[in-house]
Amino acid sequence: SGALTFRFDGDEDIEPLLAPAISVTDDGPLWVTGGIAVRVAEDEPLEVRNRVTLCRCGASGNKPLCDGSHKTVGFADRAS
Repeated sequence: SGALTFRFDGDEDIEPLLAPAISVTDDGPLWVTGGIAVRVAEDEPLEVRNRVTLCRCGASGNKPLCDGSHKTVGFADRAS
């Protein structure tokens, strides 16, 4: 999701370079890549990241970010 990163002491985060894109994951969050800026409802910007997942089930306790609650609540975006 981009919540965790890796770096050597004093260096920048080590992450793959991802193209700007927004994707819908099956029965899960929106996957935003490539440093696309995201603002919350109150118009406060989130830290711009290379990868971020956004809640679309409405159950996250960390909105607008996904915390995996879609699995707990059984969120499904289409009929099985």
